[in-house]
Amino acid sequence: MIPATVVFVCTGNTCRSPLAEALAARRWPGAPAMSSAGLQAADGQAAAEPSRVVAAERGADLSDHRSRLLDAGIVAGADWLIGMTRSHVAQINARLPQDASVKVGLLGCPNQDLRDRSTPAEEEVADPFGASVETYRTVADQLERLLAAWDESFAGAAGAQGGRS
Repeated sequence: MIPATVVFVCTGNTCRSPLAEALAARRWPGAPAMSSAGLQAADGQAAAEPSRVVAAERGADLSDHRSRLLDAGIVAGADWLIGMTRSHVAQINARLPQDASVKVGLLGCPNQDLRDRSTPAEEEVADPFGASVETYRTVADQLERLLAAWDESFAGAAGAQGGRS
């Protein structure tokens, strides 16, 4: 079953998670609703300029993105919360109410629900905050590769075409 809402989670919700959200929405048009949030986000911040530049280079748009703190309302509306690092997954799990039905994942550990489980030592997406546009391009390449591994979960039986023509 294709989830209805996927929330990518990082720390400040200005670099990695908005870029993952934009690239995922482009990859799986019409599939789950994609959004993002941060574990320590200050609500209302624009995406980092290098994230906006790299997203635009890849046909995605972050011009309207505003950061938001992962809160109970976002959790309640999500089918999947996907962290960029093992620490994000641990923090998400620690904050979830016992009655939450959301699945918790690590982007580098595709298609595995890590809710209330220790996170395996899988690939993480490092924070590019304050780095060059070239570093953000490298992060975007990593995000695209890791997103592709989730095609089975988010694109359904038809498979994803990567949002490309």
